[in-house]
Amino acid sequence: MKNELIITHPGSAHFDDLTAVSLILAGHPDTEFKIERREPTLSELDNPEIWVVDVGDRHEPDKRNFDHHQSLDCPAGFVLVADYLGLLDTLSVLSWWQFKDSVDRFGPVKSSLKFKAGDDLVNRSPTEEWLVDRFASEPQAMLPLLKSFGANIIKNARGLKKQVDFWKNAQRLIIAGVPAVIGETRESFGLEEFRRLEKNPPDIVISMDRRSEGWRLYRYEGTPVNFYLLADRPEIEFAHKSGFMAKTKEKLPINDLIELVSKAVITNPKS
Repeated sequence: MKNELIITHPGSAHFDDLTAVSLILAGHPDTEFKIERREPTLSELDNPEIWVVDVGDRHEPDKRNFDHHQSLDCPAGFVLVADYLGLLDTLSVLSWWQFKDSVDRFGPVKSSLKFKAGDDLVNRSPTEEWLVDRFASEPQAMLPLLKSFGANIIKNARGLKKQVDFWKNAQRLIIAGVPAVIGETRESFGLEEFRRLEKNPPDIVISMDRRSEGWRLYRYEGTPVNFYLLADRPEIEFAHKSGFMAKTKEKLPINDLIELVSKAVITNPKS
């Protein structure tokens, strides 16, 4: 088993350095790591066998230096590490990824306003605060937990990326003027992230119902669709009274399904 050294900054730990280290650990399961929280020496910065994270004022992937403090245009350390590990495309689908990058570079107040995340004081996570405090005081003892944390991030991101890609490639169409997408899956996981990443996200999502052989019809808030208008139709198993969702009894042919959904559109078509 290989032995390698990670150096990150002294003092208080933050989400950035904790997550960057976690990804390094998870990405090298057969390596035994030692971690030191201190300033690196010049010789250590020039040594490609030593990881230097969130400290050192250098972004030099070929030398495993991953600091971003020299420029606000440089992404946070955990983003730099993810890119180096070839995981950036996968991990960037995570709903918190861009927000946490912004927080580390521009602060929580500006980032909360930019991402409409609400009051920073209310949103602070006690779990995160505990993790970073422990990482600051007992860095070596925390490595097994951080390795597990990093592996969990990667696992969840890969599953999410698969679903986001599924919806990106699903059938797109316009139903009575309303953008829609149809996917033959019973899994709604990844829909919110898919819509967040789309310039023109669909307002209607049609997928297979989890409990039956029929379709699940769903519309997002503010969409000119009321599925409760379909409640008395023979094809419908259930329609929620608020109009946001309905289920068909059977898996209708696509053309019949489109005709059915069009009858739930209640306002002027959306271009």
